[in-house]
Amino acid sequence: MKFKFNTIRLFLAAGIAAMGLVSCELDDLDINVDPNSASQASLELLLTNAQFEGLSTFGGGLNNSTMGFQAVNTSSDDFNFTNSSWNGTWNYLYSGPLKDLEEMIVASDAEVTPRYLGVGQILKAYYFSTMVDLWGDVPYSEAFKGNSIDDKKLEPVYDKGADIYADAFRLIDEAIVNLGKTQAVPVRGDIIYGGNVSKWIKMAKSLKLKLLIQTRNVQSNAAAIQALISEGGLITSAADDFQLRYGALKNPDNRHPMYLAGYGGASGGYSYFGHQLMTEMLANRDPRTPFYFKRQTTKILDPEEPTDKQTIPCSQRTDCTYGYFPLSDFVANAVYGVSSSSLTSSQRTYLAGYFGRDRSDPSGIPLDDVFRTTTGAYPGAGLFDVTAFPTGGNKFGTGDGIFPIITSWMVKFYMLEAQIALGVNTGKTEAEILADALSDQMNKVIAVGTAADPAARADISTWPDNYSWPITYKTDDTFIDEIKEAYPSDGTANARLSYVLKQAWFANFGNGYEGYNAFRRTGLPADIQRPLQLPRQYALSLPFAQDEVNLNSNTPLKVYDNPSSAVFWDTLKFQY
Repeated sequence: MKFKFNTIRLFLAAGIAAMGLVSCELDDLDINVDPNSASQASLELLLTNAQFEGLSTFGGGLNNSTMGFQAVNTSSDDFNFTNSSWNGTWNYLYSGPLKDLEEMIVASDAEVTPRYLGVGQILKAYYFSTMVDLWGDVPYSEAFKGNSIDDKKLEPVYDKGADIYADAFRLIDEAIVNLGKTQAVPVRGDIIYGGNVSKWIKMAKSLKLKLLIQTRNVQSNAAAIQALISEGGLITSAADDFQLRYGALKNPDNRHPMYLAGYGGASGGYSYFGHQLMTEMLANRDPRTPFYFKRQTTKILDPEEPTDKQTIPCSQRTDCTYGYFPLSDFVANAVYGVSSSSLTSSQRTYLAGYFGRDRSDPSGIPLDDVFRTTTGAYPGAGLFDVTAFPTGGNKFGTGDGIFPIITSWMVKFYMLEAQIALGVNTGKTEAEILADALSDQMNKVIAVGTAADPAARADISTWPDNYSWPITYKTDDTFIDEIKEAYPSDGTANARLSYVLKQAWFANFGNGYEGYNAFRRTGLPADIQRPLQLPRQYALSLPFAQDEVNLNSNTPLKVYDNPSSAVFWDTLKFQY
């Protein structure tokens, strides 16, 4: 899905066309410079386009698939890809936002426009470190020299992921210096922080912490992380979160991709959410549940009726753990503590709305989009789960949700990992940091959800009879206190990190990269349901684009699910 800023594109096209013109002399004409035809695109327009189209691309299909890699949803959850799977995404990134960003950096001046340069350097460090996390080695140093007069490169080399990370650290450090300089004009066109320099510096430091955590298994980072935490100035509050806020407009349609999948068609067609995630959140009485998930039905499907039987999740399997919630003893015991035959009518109809799939269920996909649980009020700004949709779906909500990229709670999870795994001193106990992280994330869920749907209420104590649900969700404070109290403070480092990263699995809903990276780095959480089928092994990286394979002779050979394809910081190289 591509989001278009049509006006910006027109200006960019004009600028690019103007740069491509070959000058000539016409002795018999006196032609002046046309003030209406730009010689290059402005820094402002380049920045806006590089931000929105870059971040919305990372927040779209790639994000959805990385959530699927960790069983949050079922997108790409069997790891069965080809070189064509992300061909369009790869081409779009390099020809669009990555190129615009490079043009902005080249056109910026360290003395005249240092703050534009600093913002560009931070974005480049984030974009390309993310590319490395996904693909491993990628074109970098020669990536944008196709039009170069002096050093044309039509087949760019693939730089080593470790070298790109090293340059990302350099870019971050230089960006902090550049942002500290004065600039005659403010940074305009910044749709993330509105040109706020102090927030960009916090983002730079937080990105550096993220990359230090990411590489902690391949280099000694404890001292660098300790220095960064002791210095302060990280993203520690929601006001400084690095996130993309989507729009509510339908034309051009720049609403959240999860919202569009769940509400943009004739019915709620978001793929499927993972059964384990929903079951555990229900069992935990997690107050985020009605913000994350929107039920669409109360109908109990009949396994004796042929059409219903084909629709029921896992009806064609005998190895499902969770299956169809109203008929599943596992789910009924987990949520209500009774067998499925002992569920009340209201409990049964409530569970009927939690309609997803077990991990990598290879059964066919019937016409069940009016039954599937769809995306809720967070993060896609759909609907809060008050009552189930009528058949056919209900088109409300705003769609102006968020893609949480580097947030205060993520930074606190990084700090927790550093304290547990590396002995870094954060000044707080591990349980305290965890509680702070969950509080930050809970507040963000409530803020986004209540803005999207007036039915959502921030304070659970004001929920009217729990909206007549046959389940009583815990208050935010109670829920977080119980997580804190159950923290295994006396456990091994692995046990403590496992507890933390399981909580991160719930909290990072809406950002698949965090879980995908954490799992490859640590193998945690280790209790995620095993796929029911494995046509391919766990994806240690993504396959290169088919166009690159065809047109760039420097493209390495890769078997993406083989340990040889693991990114440079992945020492685990997980295999089932």
